[in-house]
Amino acid sequence: MSVDDRDNVNKQAAGRFIRPESDKEQRLLDVKDRLTVGKRSAAPAAAASGGWLLPALFWAAFIGLGTLAASYWVSVSRGSTAVEVMNGDALELRLGRSGHYEVTGSVASLPARFIVDTGASLTSIPSSLGQRIGIRECPAIGFDLSAAAEPGCCRRETFNTANGTTEGCVARVPAIRFGGFELKNAKVAVMPDIGDTALLGMNVLRHFRLVQQGSRLTVSAMPGE
Repeated sequence: MSVDDRDNVNKQAAGRFIRPESDKEQRLLDVKDRLTVGKRSAAPAAAASGGWLLPALFWAAFIGLGTLAASYWVSVSRGSTAVEVMNGDALELRLGRSGHYEVTGSVASLPARFIVDTGASLTSIPSSLGQRIGIRECPAIGFDLSAAAEPGCCRRETFNTANGTTEGCVARVPAIRFGGFELKNAKVAVMPDIGDTALLGMNVLRHFRLVQQGSRLTVSAMPGE
């Protein structure tokens, strides 16, 4: 085989590995398209991976706020301390087996069961309920009693009860509800030894008309309230 023949054979073999310029450009465009598609698909993938995060955060915040609703006023509220009465329909109670009139309601939006106690000058709640509401003891410094007006602040006092004297504290709560009635900014005594039932005292009851007939007690709005 001559030298020229060998050169022709080598050129033909080399040509198998040489692409036309048009093929090179097309391959380059294909590569760019694949890279572009990869970038575009990354965004939906990221969105999909984080799609559960926002709903989860929302519900966590919602539940957290629901849990703190009863004590929110303790840390931020500095509103009016004036007692406000919101009247509802007349409430009729029957004397229970224990010899007391009982009614369900709430203190600072937390459920409570009250015994109507016309002999108590101040409404009392169990210390366990006070803790759930967020009431804290904040004794006065010297003669400074200003802290006692703060929401959730409980000033220590000694009370005379049927069982003798006992230590407790007095605080203001945003609302007391029973039946269809509501009293805002009422004071309560937070007591450690009254069980699980609250006592509805005269500081609340004096805002309503009480009529007892036999074993029935009717609570209605006070005229002019």
